[in-house]
Amino acid sequence: MTAKESIMHLINQYAFTIDTGDLEGFASLFEHGQLIVEGFPAMIGKPGVLQLMSTVRLYEDSTPKTRHVITNIDINLNEDGLTAKCQSYLSVLQQTSEFPLQVIFSGHYFDDFEYVDSSWRFVKRLIRYPLVGDMSAHLNEPSAVVPGG
Repeated sequence: MTAKESIMHLINQYAFTIDTGDLEGFASLFEHGQLIVEGFPAMIGKPGVLQLMSTVRLYEDSTPKTRHVITNIDINLNEDGLTAKCQSYLSVLQQTSEFPLQVIFSGHYFDDFEYVDSSWRFVKRLIRYPLVGDMSAHLNEPSAVVPGG
């Protein structure tokens, strides 16, 4: 795989792990990095991200009943070949038996990656959220993660 393909795979794993309810796998993506939701302290490493994931509501099928759709992905490799930056858009769709299908969140990701030990990994993901919908079926305590959510 090329560097850009490997980074794209990592970005996709972010969506796949959370949407399938694999919160351990999701948190592992940040084993050596940090996840920052704008306006909140950084979640550092797997333990910090797992703490954030404890706010995600899982349903009887062990999933959050969401689909993270990541678009407008713009990956920029640095000249050193060992670091990269990326920005992309995110839309989160959700539907449950009591919650009609809708977009609950629209955000903007800003990512930093590094190449270490023959693989790419997240160094940092900053999430900005200009558009927030009804997060009540997604988070146990919406205001704990998204102000006003």
